[in-house]
Amino acid sequence: MKAAVLHGAFDIRTETVPDPACEPHGVIIKVKSCGICGSDLHYYRHDGHDGTIFGHEFSGDIVEVGKDVKGIATGTRCTAVGFAPCGKCYWCSQGKGHRCSDMALLGYHFAGAMAQYVHVPFAAPGRNVFPLPDELSYEDAASVEPLSISYFSVNRAQPKDTETVAVIGLGVIGLYAIQVLKAAGVKQILASGRRPSRLAAAKACGADVVIDAAGQDAAKIILEATGNMGVNTAFECAGTQTTFDQCVDVARGGGKVMLVGVYEDALTWQPLPVISKNLSLIGCLGGNFPASIDLLKTGKASAKQMITHRFGLDGVADAFRAQNSDPAAIKVMIQP
Repeated sequence: MKAAVLHGAFDIRTETVPDPACEPHGVIIKVKSCGICGSDLHYYRHDGHDGTIFGHEFSGDIVEVGKDVKGIATGTRCTAVGFAPCGKCYWCSQGKGHRCSDMALLGYHFAGAMAQYVHVPFAAPGRNVFPLPDELSYEDAASVEPLSISYFSVNRAQPKDTETVAVIGLGVIGLYAIQVLKAAGVKQILASGRRPSRLAAAKACGADVVIDAAGQDAAKIILEATGNMGVNTAFECAGTQTTFDQCVDVARGGGKVMLVGVYEDALTWQPLPVISKNLSLIGCLGGNFPASIDLLKTGKASAKQMITHRFGLDGVADAFRAQNSDPAAIKVMIQP
């Protein structure tokens, strides 16, 4: 089969590799759509990951089912989560492999879905394999994974419909957070980002105020918009020192800062503002695929504002260049 194989920093190629074998506990999925994630870009920009086949935001059709798998049939349209417990840690020894402390992840530790076929181990319906309703396209379904992170983060914050929130950082996760907050009926959503394509998408997703942080003082505008009270909750979705500081600045006393973005560099921060304002810093790492599928099915969330570029598998090098460097790119999809 064809697959996208990493050969070093900024060097990804379409090559012929062996078809995946179906293990007794796994399924083989014929991939229809796969998104490039920010985590993929982190690997793509650095040496030391040769041989990696990316792809964990994907959808497709089940074409083979392992003999020990129950409740899954060939021909099922689906999206899936790929993980493989180590079988050795405390949690695995207790029969709780889903909490494994050394989990192997699809697209990083074993071959992902930027290929014609992908193997998903330990397949179980509703746990890591999710059938798709007819209303969802393959592109919609390949968007479930990032949407699920946004849903988890908003659900963890438990915002009320009387509250004002800020979303700082308008990548795909931040944009989906706006959609989820809008669906939850939050009173006012202020959004801050830097690229024109993402500012326009934020407005389309439902943000009430959109701030161009490239030319405006985002924290000042947010404070002015809230009568200098600040927001009840600030969602940090960019993973930078600047956006972290902004979130702490704009959160009101007793408020929350939701840490959603992934930080490549260490933070330097002063705890006093957090202490003096009694802020809660809350980490967010998780997802909810069934809830996210329902949001897409009912039209409360949409991938249309996110997907800006589409490439076939033979164009994977151009796809990564676009996701990495094109200012207009939000979500780049690969369609094997």
